[in-house]
Amino acid sequence: MKVKMTKNFTIGAPIGDVWDFMTDIEKVSSCIPGAKYVEDLDDNCHAVMLTIKVGPIKSSYKSEVSIRNLDVNNHTLEIEGRGIDVKGKGGATMEMVGSLTDSGDGTTEINGDSTVTIQGMLAQFGSRMVEDVSNQLFLQFTKSLAAKLEGNGEQADETESSNETLSGVAVVGAAIKGVSGRLMDKFKKKED
Repeated sequence: MKVKMTKNFTIGAPIGDVWDFMTDIEKVSSCIPGAKYVEDLDDNCHAVMLTIKVGPIKSSYKSEVSIRNLDVNNHTLEIEGRGIDVKGKGGATMEMVGSLTDSGDGTTEINGDSTVTIQGMLAQFGSRMVEDVSNQLFLQFTKSLAAKLEGNGEQADETESSNETLSGVAVVGAAIKGVSGRLMDKFKKKED
């Protein structure tokens, strides 16, 4: 199953600080729920463990993340990740192209386009559930990233403690919200 996503958000930090952080896989990993940086494998390749729990299914992926391209002048980067389920029940790949834009007021806009391909047990949930889980991961990632770059120590402590796995309650809540929103949209279209 393949899912494409586009995400945009703003961080209250200068572009240089955001660029230095976003091009450091170890630092970025610290903001991703369920991710644990393992080691630098050289040549811009890094080992990362990623654990995701969706309902009763918990999957851990032994992953390699590499920076394929860095354009310092235009503040763009391309990242590729490949992971294999440690139980041998599937895998996932991710390709992401990101760009940073200086907003001119001490803030930085981050734009990212990614394609995630999932095989195995998590793929059984379907693309809608994967999108809902991805959206929840994204929200937790941006909250943690903002806490680290904007210097809000109280929020940083809170996100560090929740970095073990993506919260099952949050995922269920996001899934219910996503499903109910889609149902309401269909209902509204029928009324029109």
